[in-house]
Amino acid sequence: MDAISGDTLDSWKAIAAYLHRDVRTVVRWEHDRGLPVHRVPGGGRAGVFALKSELDAWWKGAHRRLMEEGQGGVAHRPSPSIAVLPFANLSSAKENEYFSDGLADEVITLLTRVPGLRVTARTSSFALRSPAQDVRDIGKKLGVSAILEGSVQRSGRRVRVSAQLVDARNGFHLWSEQYDRKVGDVFAIEDDISRAIAGALEVRLAPARITTPTLNQEAYNCWLKARYYQHYESLEAYAKCRTYLKRAIALDPRFPQPYLGLADLARAAVDVGITGPREALAEGRAAIQKAFELDDSLGEAHALSGAYRAWMDFDWSGAEADFERALALTPASAEARRFRALHYLAPTGRLREAEQEMRQVVALDPVSPIACIELGKVLLWARQFDRAREAMDAAFELRPDHRHADWFRGVALYFQGHIEEALRIWQSVHRKVGATPLGIGAIGMALGQLGQHREARAVLAALDAAEPERYVPRLSRAQIHMGLGETDAAFEWLDRAVEERDIHILDLPCKPIWDRLRGDPRFTALLLKMRLA
Repeated sequence: MDAISGDTLDSWKAIAAYLHRDVRTVVRWEHDRGLPVHRVPGGGRAGVFALKSELDAWWKGAHRRLMEEGQGGVAHRPSPSIAVLPFANLSSAKENEYFSDGLADEVITLLTRVPGLRVTARTSSFALRSPAQDVRDIGKKLGVSAILEGSVQRSGRRVRVSAQLVDARNGFHLWSEQYDRKVGDVFAIEDDISRAIAGALEVRLAPARITTPTLNQEAYNCWLKARYYQHYESLEAYAKCRTYLKRAIALDPRFPQPYLGLADLARAAVDVGITGPREALAEGRAAIQKAFELDDSLGEAHALSGAYRAWMDFDWSGAEADFERALALTPASAEARRFRALHYLAPTGRLREAEQEMRQVVALDPVSPIACIELGKVLLWARQFDRAREAMDAAFELRPDHRHADWFRGVALYFQGHIEEALRIWQSVHRKVGATPLGIGAIGMALGQLGQHREARAVLAALDAAEPERYVPRLSRAQIHMGLGETDAAFEWLDRAVEERDIHILDLPCKPIWDRLRGDPRFTALLLKMRLA
């Protein structure tokens, strides 16, 4: 271990850095292995400290046993499944968390390309960020046999990355390594870590990256910052994400990943009304095409291409080919499977296969409320309303504070015939955090069905007033007119929704709210336009 002045280490972070381990690991060693850590009495929250001399003595006696135990039991090697926890940021600057998160995120992406290895999605693995959790408990929650944890310490142009692979069944170490490199060598570090994991878990490593994605360190930093903000749901986060993606492309126009970020962000922008579908089509398509020109081996590019083909072209055979290619390149990608289920299998009526695909997504992303919600949506479309409600309730139990989890509990109640209760939930969510334009349309639809026509028309008027400031999906108005019993007006807006490629138009073929219109020849005409009749 490095010689550092002074014998006292006065925090978990300092102890972890001295031992070249993650904070989670040293907390576990103190609990399970007798690592000599002392408490400072007094105050509302007791501090900790350790003496380097005591740690050195413990290390000499315990390290060999830890490694021997970790390498034992070869006959009982766990099945190949892994979760990559967010790497701890040991840098002095808190804002460097984007860098440590991004490095772990990229390792996840690399591992999804390994055939036969099940990799927990980022949403679930990053939800378990607390250093106090035992890896054995984390392994049970995520259903994996191995956990990768680590830390990143960045100083100027140097970076120190410590990583360790732990058997989630017993907490023993399977592999560990420390990398002291230039910041520009981060891609090589990611490749080395993924190669070591494949070796430790005895799975076949996917082909290595042909080229380094970018040699421009500032472009890479901007991309990592964009990914960091992409996982936060707010207009401010959206704006920051877009700014960083544009900056990354300006710094290195041959860096493919930021183009894919723009294509994904364009879809999200339509969902929240920032832009319309046609604007998203132009930007998203161009970005995907550019990414393909730079590197056609990226599974995420093929998955996004499939989503755009289905949404914008109703090109079902082309979408199917894209999704098959995406899963061939990244077989453990939850995102590729989610896109395939919701953008191809469900709209084409293959609801049983869509359910199976979404159940795989939930297995890969087990503590994500969104994964449970989207499984629930597929079950709703299959008219399995009780099972759908179970999935929505599971999402709510995972994150009661998540607006989508509460909202979709209302959706499940609505389809079970509890319209008043569903409306109360929707209005409550809208008051607390706001609703998407489509959600506002659902509120107006329910008001109309309950005979509150004046209130429903007030919602229509509010959407009209919002139109100059944001894109309002045509389906929003179609829902309200249907709730008011105005079938002709509902079909007018549905026709516009198909023509303009409303972001939720792929729900039309199977969503139960449209069942009352399915017998009308005009509905068949809409499906013909979507190449589905």
